[in-house]
Amino acid sequence: MVSLPDRTAMNAIVSIAHRTFEGLLTAWAAVTITFFALRLGSGDPTASLLSQGLATPEQVDALRHSLGLDTSLLSQYSSFLIGLISGDLGHSLYTGRPVSRTISEQLTPTLELALLSLAIMLLIGLALGVLAAWDEKKPIGRIAAYLSDLATSLPVAFTGILAIYALSLVLQLLSGNPFLLRLKHLFLPALVLGFALSGGLARIIRTSLLQTLQQPYILAAKARGLGRGFRLLWHALRPALPPAVSLTALEAAFLFSGTVIIETVFSRPGLGRLLVSSILHADYPITQGLVALSALFYTASQILADITALLIDPRLRREE
Repeated sequence: MVSLPDRTAMNAIVSIAHRTFEGLLTAWAAVTITFFALRLGSGDPTASLLSQGLATPEQVDALRHSLGLDTSLLSQYSSFLIGLISGDLGHSLYTGRPVSRTISEQLTPTLELALLSLAIMLLIGLALGVLAAWDEKKPIGRIAAYLSDLATSLPVAFTGILAIYALSLVLQLLSGNPFLLRLKHLFLPALVLGFALSGGLARIIRTSLLQTLQQPYILAAKARGLGRGFRLLWHALRPALPPAVSLTALEAAFLFSGTVIIETVFSRPGLGRLLVSSILHADYPITQGLVALSALFYTASQILADITALLIDPRLRREE
């Protein structure tokens, strides 16, 4: 007979394995849809090169042959999957450089921005969510709820432009100071992006905390005379975190490739701007490589979120 700890561990392993399979299936679907959508919807990218005077017809034919674009669509798809599995993402149609090298050059700025934005989102979102659930009738709770609504409703582009205006024109802090220039190019966009994402996290935490506070064991703690703050932080916060962990994983996946607006506003390099540029120029290999990388990152973030949720709340490891 399987003991309870063994059965609990087996349930956790099965859950993670199921999430991994779903994630890999999602990644395959994403790259497959992208592959066919690019080829069926955007035309021949080599014709764009010819129309811009960047290549002769002979060079275009040679390029199409070297890239395998003169073969059937299914043949191109099979070659793409084989290359993807082996780690060969091909070469850019416009620069001729390896796709993996082009992406890796833009990866570091995006990771810097994403990780710092994620940390700021967690700090602000957790603080606002707890304060909003602490006491809804007091000013501190109403202010926290208002700030979370404000963070959700304000467009990132507007907030970013407003932040640049406040620091550059009104306060005039960014003239000639290397540290403040670093603040402008990294910390300020991360703050804008982190604040924008914190609103949804604060709402999730607030709702989850209010629901958890109605559980019988919390009501029993209240009957024993424990204060609301102690009940909220000591008894209710940990069981209320799994929904917030799932949302954080989704936001992390978004931050990895969805930062094009903030990168444009603050003139930062990154994967978001690279993705838009590759789509506009019908640069198949780079677009496919970015979508594949984003899909794999999404899968990894979901698996990590599941593991974190299982560690936070042991009830999730039990059989239903």
